[in-house]
Amino acid sequence: MSDYEHIVISAERYALGRKTYIVELTVNYILQEIEEDKLSDSCLNVIRKDIKEAKDYGMECDKEQWLKLLKRIEEVI
Repeated sequence: MSDYEHIVISAERYALGRKTYIVELTVNYILQEIEEDKLSDSCLNVIRKDIKEAKDYGMECDKEQWLKLLKRIEEVI
């Protein structure tokens, strides 16, 4: 994976479980990067695993964001 992908994963891990605006911002950023085909399957698999194994998604609105991202990742890999 590229350094860029490691930074994206770091951002995702920072935001996962938070209860702030950063969740939606991070999810939307990753979704855009997926649409522009900037993230490898390896990177997406790490994010997918992180989301699936999360013990806390934050608030219900945050959970919806993470599950939306998970669904999109599973569609493209």
